[in-house]
Amino acid sequence: MSKIHEIVPDIFTWSEFSEEKQLNFNGYYIARQGESVLIDPPELDEAGLSELSALISKNSDCPLQGIFLTNVHHDRMSLALKEKFSAPICIHEKDGSLLEFSPDKTFTDGDTGPCGLQVIHLDDQKSPGECAFLFPDIETLMVGDALIGKVPGKVNLLPAEKYANIQKAQVSLGKLLGHDFETLLVGDGHSILKDAKRVVMEFLPG
Repeated sequence: MSKIHEIVPDIFTWSEFSEEKQLNFNGYYIARQGESVLIDPPELDEAGLSELSALISKNSDCPLQGIFLTNVHHDRMSLALKEKFSAPICIHEKDGSLLEFSPDKTFTDGDTGPCGLQVIHLDDQKSPGECAFLFPDIETLMVGDALIGKVPGKVNLLPAEKYANIQKAQVSLGKLLGHDFETLLVGDGHSILKDAKRVVMEFLPG
């Protein structure tokens, strides 16, 4: 059975189920605009790794530009994939020093990356460098720990003990509503493929 599938056009995903959290940890491979990128890649077994290698080879007209992490806790399989594909690991500058290894590149709020990715830094989250990645031309937003999809069709925050101040964390997510997105792809849980901005708007405080 295939481990990797196309969740929206040009964006592929795979998951690793967390027994502890009782939800999927999701990673993404994006190939568009003549480039490709991996985001928050979870573990793959040998069959899955072969499948990912074949997918990257199939999209040879979109060379792999890097492995982008939404936060320090989503490094997951990034080191192994860096070695396999010679791809730099990239993370927000505030989380770079918190990794157990040195990242190859850092980015900051408002930066533009491969495939048209735009960085949205979010304050007061679980880690100081938490970011969302927006692909504005296809109205698709990716989040790491900023929002999770534990219940299909809904979004939520991590448990309150993960934050210094959960109310501030929730308020800071209002920054996302300054952008247009139809699709929300999450690092943890169930993604929302339609009308996602309305779902997020209804969740956040008025």
